[in-house]
Formats: sequence, structure tokens, C-alpha cells
Amino acid sequence: MNLEKATLTTSRARDAPLRALHSPSGTMAPAHTALLGFDTLPRPSLRAEPGLVVPQGNPVNLWCKGPPGAGVYHLRKRGSNNFVEVFPAGLEAWFTIPEMAANTAGSYQCVYYYQSRWSEPSEPLELRVSGLFPAPSLSAWPSSTVAPGQDVTLRCHSLLFFDCSALYKDGAPVTQASAQPHGRGSQANFSIPAVNSTPGGTYRCYSFQSYTSHEWSAPSDPLELRVTASAPASSGLTASILLGVSAVLLLLLLLLRRRHRARISKGSREVKKTLKSSDPAATPMEERLYAAVGDGRQTEEARQDDTAAPTGEDPQQVTYAQLKLEAGAADPPRSGPAAPSLYAALR
Repeated sequence: MNLEKATLTTSRARDAPLRALHSPSGTMAPAHTALLGFDTLPRPSLRAEPGLVVPQGNPVNLWCKGPPGAGVYHLRKRGSNNFVEVFPAGLEAWFTIPEMAANTAGSYQCVYYYQSRWSEPSEPLELRVSGLFPAPSLSAWPSSTVAPGQDVTLRCHSLLFFDCSALYKDGAPVTQASAQPHGRGSQANFSIPAVNSTPGGTYRCYSFQSYTSHEWSAPSDPLELRVTASAPASSGLTASILLGVSAVLLLLLLLLRRRHRARISKGSREVKKTLKSSDPAATPMEERLYAAVGDGRQTEEARQDDTAAPTGEDPQQVTYAQLKLEAGAADPPRSGPAAPSLYAALR
């Protein structure tokens, strides 16, 4: 496809007219009323490469496309009475700005001439120059990593005072917002409610003044917003309910176990107190059994002593006295004869 190219020159004067360095006609076409006398021809399209935000000093190409047969294209910048004329051989006219600057930033439109009439102008193309001011900083609150459905706010903060900020995602414009004084500079907040996987990406912001809306700061450092994977909302709600119920049941179980232990401990203390108060001097059952059985040799010696006892004494009385000594002198004998069962076992 054959293309004709017109080159626009930059100038230090903000309102300097555009000039065509070279075109097939050799001169710049003067302003004429034909631009105002539009008919029903369709609008052409106008685009910029590499993009609409161009760093200061970099080149940019503007492409104006109309229908087949369009013989002449005009490009003009709003606020200027001059325009650039191109006679393309194909469907598009190519206009180049070799160095982007404050005076070449602005709103552009193009028209074409076809069958003795001019088309309607294209949609305005807002061409912005960046890098004229220091870059702001971009941060996320509460965090740059969020769960689906969570709100997040992107904060664009500048050390200088600006009244506007622009937010871009992956190189494409997202929105603009008013900036407010913040400390010694300014800050604009971009709220993203109930994020999902779509808002995830790499963000940058720019700062500028509303009365020079095409002259921007350098871009902020990139901020990557990450949306974590999660289960569907219904499943998450069910899991939350089950978790809450489990926690309540566990708490109740711990309380019941603690109360049960307290009751057991209290009952044990009451039983011990009752036994002690009923027979404080009583010998424990283990000591009685030990005293009754005793050591084998001690029992045998007791029997030998019983056999060698004097004839004048009653053997039963001697045996009874010997057994009581083995049981321990600390336990005085009770009144009355010993229990028959214990006496019979020892005999």
C-alpha cells in the first residue's frame, strides 16, 4: 500500500502553527471554509502509534483512514487555524511528529476530500506528552494482593501539587480522578470495589494540571495488582458457617470437660473427708492385712513361742498378745475379744 507522508515540526512557541516540511503539493494548504462545510460522508478514523501518551522527545505517527478514492487528507490541531495536507495513494494518510513536546501535544482531528466534498471530522485524538514533571508514586491499600470481592484503593501521590491524575492499566487508560492536597504534595485515590480477576494487572499513574491537560508527568513505577484464587462465594459462605459451628461446639466440649473434672475432684475430696472424720484413728486396710499375714519367719517364731509357753498360762492369751505386738504398738487394743474370723485364720 502506497502512503504519502507529511512531517510536522515542533516549535518552542506553544501556539506556533503546524508546518508541512514536504508534501506532494510542495506547499502548505491554506485554511479554507471547506473544513466547515461538511456533508454526509462518513467520518475517518485517526490513531496514534506507538500510543496516545508519548515521552518527551520521542516521535509519534498519526494515521488517518478514509474510504477508497479519498484524494486529500487534512490534519489539524484544535486551537490552530493551520493544517497539514497529504495526497495519499492508498486508504491512509501518515503524519509524523518527529519529537514530541508540549507545543505538539493536544487534540487532533483529520478530514478527507471525496467527490467534491469534505467528510465530517474524525473523533478527537488526545495526544499527550509525558515526562515534563517528576513521576508520582502508586500504592495499593490495604494491599496489592487481594481476594475476589475485596475492595482496594490505588493511591497516586505526587511531591508537587497537581489537581488531576490519570490511571493506566497494561498501557491502556482506565480513568482520571481529581487530586487533593496531601502533605506538601497532592494525592488522587482510585477505588476499585469488589475486585475480581479482571482488575488484576500492572498499573501506572500520571499527574497533571487540569488547565494543561495534555502535559503530563513521568509515569509512576509499575504496580502489579494480584487477585488470589478462591472458591465460589456460596462454598466460601458454607465453609465459614461450618467453621463457626465447629468452634462453638469445641468450646462447649472444653467447658463441659472442665466442669466434669471439677465435680470429680470435689467428690473425691468429700469422700476422703468423710472417711477421715468417721474413724480418724483407724488403721488402713493394707496395714491390717500386712499385720495379719506378716513375714513367714515372724509367724513361725510366734508359733514356736506359743508351743514353748509355760503351762501355767493360757495359750490363746499368749498368741493374742504376740499378734498385737506385730501389728504395731501405736494401735492400742480395743476392748473385747478379737474378731473370730481373724483369730481362726491365724490359728
